[in-house]
Amino acid sequence: MRIVTVLKKLSRRWKNPGAMEVGNPYQNLVAVMLSARTRDEQVLRLLPAFWRAFPTPRALSRAATKQIESRINTIGMYRQKAKNLKRMATEVVEKFHGEIPSTMDELVSLVGVGRKTASVVLVASFDTPAIAVDTHVHRMTNRLGWVKTTTPKQTEAALLKLVPRAWYKTVNRVFVKHGRYICIGSPRCWACPVRERCTFKQKNLTAPKNAQEILADIERRERNLERLREQAV
Repeated sequence: MRIVTVLKKLSRRWKNPGAMEVGNPYQNLVAVMLSARTRDEQVLRLLPAFWRAFPTPRALSRAATKQIESRINTIGMYRQKAKNLKRMATEVVEKFHGEIPSTMDELVSLVGVGRKTASVVLVASFDTPAIAVDTHVHRMTNRLGWVKTTTPKQTEAALLKLVPRAWYKTVNRVFVKHGRYICIGSPRCWACPVRERCTFKQKNLTAPKNAQEILADIERRERNLERLREQAV
């Protein structure tokens, strides 16, 4: 019940979808692959031109790697990402008849697709319960005292046992946003709606003098992110 209470409260605080929850399964998968170690805003800005150039997995599979690079060279690791995107698209065409697969095992069989990426796609594109664990989810669930783990892989395994299945899809959506804005490295516990349910001992409960400016900036960033997400397809 404590877990569900936290997820309910955070769902009320963070109502927007995940930043990479865009378009059809192909678009969703590409967006998540591009977002690795990259700011969401950077990815969302390049997506409209990317879809015009490569509207389907087949079109992407036929493109030269350099062509793909030229469409994503504003983000980090673009050369490796271009290689992975081409290989992924080729496998989708050859193994799955051009359709993005809808199971965990099939998705992680694709080049460049790990469990975190697959989990986001399963939730956003196929309405399949899954828990995508990134650094935010890993950090927050340890701070909350839900798990005591040292790696995201361990955290995912633990959460799949702890969190009621009906709430799997909520975890990543709310924790990524909360971890980006509030439960940061030096946490803003003074602005956290679930601090009373958190076991983190070094809580920062004193709001700074510019607290209202910080909160206003968070809202501005969220509005901008949602605008870019809506324009991405």
